[in-house]
Amino acid sequence: MCGLCGALGAADHWSSGGRGVTRATPAAERYRQASAVNMILDHYGLRLKVWNDRYVLQGRTGKSAVVDHIGQLWPLAEAFAGVEIDPLDPALMSKLGVA
Repeated sequence: MCGLCGALGAADHWSSGGRGVTRATPAAERYRQASAVNMILDHYGLRLKVWNDRYVLQGRTGKSAVVDHIGQLWPLAEAFAGVEIDPLDPALMSKLGVA
């Protein structure tokens, strides 16, 4: 797919916040979500960045993929990491300071 098609708008997803859910602008909400998600992804050597109205998931090897919304992220993150991402993993919980 060419870069232009990849930059065109994507369908809304409940994780995008929706109208009236937050006072933040859509762009600020994307940055907030990416920051929160990166606390988990860092444990697996992955990084999520905001790009236009979407996200870019980056792996350890430099591989990257455009993600339309947080709902699409987790299966792709597991594929990039090569392991199942377990939000209740004791090592992750300890790293986050919640265990």
